[in-house]
Amino acid sequence: MAGTIRARLERPGTRAFPVPHRGCDQAGGRGRGAAGRVAPESFAVIAYCSDCGSRTATRLVANQSLSVCPGCDRIFFRNPKVVVTALIEDQGRVLLVLRDIEPGRGLWGLPGGFVDWNEHPEVAMVRECLEEMLVTVEPVEQLAIQHVVHEDEGIVVLPYRARLVAGQPAAGDEVQDVGWFGPDRLPPLAFTTHRRILQHWSREVLARGAA
Repeated sequence: MAGTIRARLERPGTRAFPVPHRGCDQAGGRGRGAAGRVAPESFAVIAYCSDCGSRTATRLVANQSLSVCPGCDRIFFRNPKVVVTALIEDQGRVLLVLRDIEPGRGLWGLPGGFVDWNEHPEVAMVRECLEEMLVTVEPVEQLAIQHVVHEDEGIVVLPYRARLVAGQPAAGDEVQDVGWFGPDRLPPLAFTTHRRILQHWSREVLARGAA
């Protein structure tokens, strides 16, 4: 499955899925500046350069206070991490996992996780579903992008609507249990971003039922 997705994405000019709307969900934390940006002084300082070992200095670069190496001129940018989630629906119910690791151990959430440095987000979503629920899925469309700002890092959440292709959902790595839930019976959720995604999904399901 991963190879099939990767091959399709590597075709010139391919734009796999539309992004129907975008969202911004920024969660708490000290040192936040205007427009949701974290103030420069709240960032963790990198004391020594990982390339040459020189002691770094803090400088203003592109309006951000960053660690810079005076020995080799490397700039340590504060790039966000990327997370994928999967919204899998069947007959008006959504598939969720009961987390077995922190953060959010003992709470429910959408299947998903961090994207590896050399991995396409869609491939990461397929991999996470296989690891966590022992099922094969395929992406259908990308949903609203979420942006979370914590004290010293940013996280970009890429949610995908996906469908089951093979397998029966069961608890895999880092998961206590899996379950199907209707929009009126959602369990306690681990993350605000998941809550926002599921609120939007719940409105869609209820609107279909009222039509």
